Amino acid sequence: MTPNYRDSHTSETGLSEVVGFVLILGVLVLVFSLYLTYGIPAQGRENEILHMNEVKDQFVSYKLSMDSLFTNDKVGTTLGNTFTLGTGSGYTQGMMSIIPIMSPVGSSGVIAINQRTPVNETLNISSHSLIMNDTFPSSEDLQEGIPRTVTYVPDHLYVNISGVQAADLGHAGVFGANVSGNNWMVHINLTPRVTYYQNYTFSQSSPGVYSMSLQDQYNYDRSDIAITVRKGGVTTLQDLTVYSKVSPGIVYPVDLMDETYGLDTVIRSRDTITLVTEKPLSAVLATGNVTYDFTDTNPYTITPMSLGSVEYRAQNNYWIAQNYYYQMGGVFLSQAEGNVSYKLPPEISFSNDSLHNLVSVNINALTFDPANRGLVGGNSPVQLKTKLESVYLFPYAESDQITGNTKYVWIGVNTSDPKANAMWESYFDSTARTAGIPSGQYTVGRLQNESYIRISGPYSDASNDIRLTVTNATYSTWVHGVGGVYE
Repeated sequence: MTPNYRDSHTSETGLSEVVGFVLILGVLVLVFSLYLTYGIPAQGRENEILHMNEVKDQFVSYKLSMDSLFTNDKVGTTLGNTFTLGTGSGYTQGMMSIIPIMSPVGSSGVIAINQRTPVNETLNISSHSLIMNDTFPSSEDLQEGIPRTVTYVPDHLYVNISGVQAADLGHAGVFGANVSGNNWMVHINLTPRVTYYQNYTFSQSSPGVYSMSLQDQYNYDRSDIAITVRKGGVTTLQDLTVYSKVSPGIVYPVDLMDETYGLDTVIRSRDTITLVTEKPLSAVLATGNVTYDFTDTNPYTITPMSLGSVEYRAQNNYWIAQNYYYQMGGVFLSQAEGNVSYKLPPEISFSNDSLHNLVSVNINALTFDPANRGLVGGNSPVQLKTKLESVYLFPYAESDQITGNTKYVWIGVNTSDPKANAMWESYFDSTARTAGIPSGQYTVGRLQNESYIRISGPYSDASNDIRLTVTNATYSTWVHGVGGVYE
C-alpha cells in the first residue's frame, strides 16, 4: 500500500510543534531558574541594603531626640521615635512580584532594650580632682607683705581684724590695713566715730586780766570697722561700716567676696593678692585667709554607671547581618563578620589648650535605666518612647578657661563584647590624637574587660592641668509594636 503523503506531513508538523513547545518551556524554565538564582537575591539584597540605611537614619534621628532632651534639660519629657523592623512590602519589587515565589522573602528584625550583653556594660571614672565640699573646704593663709596668687576664684576672701583692746577704743585709736589685687584695692580701718564741736573757754593771762578763746573739742561715740573699695583707680565704696560698736577681744572677719563690696566679679583666678598693715595700733592685727569650697580628693571614684542600650538586630536573608545600637550618645554598627564601628561618636570629648597647658575632658554619660528591658520582633514598624528621668552634674570644682580641677583622670568602659572593647580603645586613642594631646600625656589599654584611657595632662599628675566635667543623664524607655512579638 502506498504511504499517504498528507498523513506523513501532518505527523511531522505535530512533532515539530511538540519539540518547539518543549524548547520554549525549557527556555522559560531556564529564565525562571536564572531569575530565582540571581534576580530575586539581587532584589532582596537591594531591599535589605535600603532598609539598613533607613534603620541607620532612624538611629540618627533617635540620637538627635535624646540630645534635644538632654541639652534643653527637659526632665520628665517623653519623645517617640519609629523604627521599621523589616523590609515587608515597602520596597521596590520585580515585575513578577505578583507571584509570591517570584518575590524576595521579606526580612525581619528585633528591637532590644538593655539586652546587648549578658552583663550590664558600665562606664567607670576615677580621678585626682578638686571636689566641691562646703563642709570641709580648703584654704590658704595670706601672710602680711607676701603676695599670694590664687589658683582659683575664691569662695571667700577673709580679712580678720583681731587683738583690739579696751585702750584702743578711743578717739585716737586708728588702725588701717590695705588689701590689693590686680586693678583693685581695699582699705579696712578701725575708725573712731567722733563728734567735733567748738567751745569757748576763759583763761586768766595775768591778775585781773581774762581772755576768752574758741577751742576745738570732740565727743567720742564708738569705734567701727569700715571699708573703702577702689576698682580701676576709682573709689566705688567709701567708708562703709561693716561692724559698729567694736568690742575688745573679738575677731571681726570681713569677706571681700561678699557681693556688697562689688569684688566678687573682679577677683578671679591668677589674681595676686597682698595684705599690708598701713596704720598699726598696739596689738591689733589684720590676717587674711582664702577659702575654696572644694577639697583635694584622690581618688574620687564615681560609682560605675550602667550604660544600657537600644539595639536593632537585623535578620536579613540576602544581605550581611548587621546590628545598630544607640549607647552613651553614640550610634554604633556591629557586624557578625567584622568589627564594631561608630557612625556617630559617643559623648566623650577631649580638647587641648597648648597655650595654657590645659586639657579639657567633657563626659556626658547618657544612660538607660537598667531596670528597663524589652524585646519586640517582626517586620512591622514599632514605636520607641523615651523619657528623660534625671540630669546630675558631678561636683567637680568649677574652673575657668585657663584653670583645671584635676591632676589625672581614668575613663573606662567595661563590656563583655571584645569587638566593643576594640572599638572603645580605638575611639579613645583617635579622639585624644585628634584633640592634639601629646602621646606622652595619655595611655590607652585594656584591663580584663575594661577598655580605658588615662590622661595625666601636661605636668604628669603634678598639677591640676585637666578641666574635667561629668554629667549623667538617665533615660527610661519602652517599646510599642504593631504586629510584632513581645517579650
